[in-house]
Amino acid sequence: MMLLFAAIPLFADNGQQAIQLHPRNIGHSGLPLYPADQPSVYYDMYEDEIIVYGSGEASYYDVEIISMSTLDVMLSTCINGTFDTIDVSSLPDDCYQIVLTSSLNNIFEGYFYNY
Repeated sequence: MMLLFAAIPLFADNGQQAIQLHPRNIGHSGLPLYPADQPSVYYDMYEDEIIVYGSGEASYYDVEIISMSTLDVMLSTCINGTFDTIDVSSLPDDCYQIVLTSSLNNIFEGYFYNY
C-alpha cells in the first residue's frame, strides 16, 4: 500500500511551477487588485521554458528576465498577449525575477529558480 502512495507524485508532477505575479504599479486608486490583463505564468523545468497564458485583454507583453545574483537583464523579449512560451534553456542556474509589462502599461513581477 505504501508503494502506491509513493508513486502518486511521479504522475502528478508535470514539471510546471506557477510563478506568482504581483502587480507593480497598482496603487490605492480603486483599481482591482488583479487587473484584467494579468497573465498566468508557469516555469516548466523539464522543457526549460516559461509559459505565459494571457487573458486576451493585452495584445502583447514586454518581458525582462533579470538575474537576482548580478541584477543583469539576461533576456528581453516581446510575446503574444494570449499565449506564448519563452525558452530559458540558455540561462545559468540562478534565481530570476520576471517582469512583464502589458500593452496596457500594467507591470507584473514574479520570481523563479532555474536549476
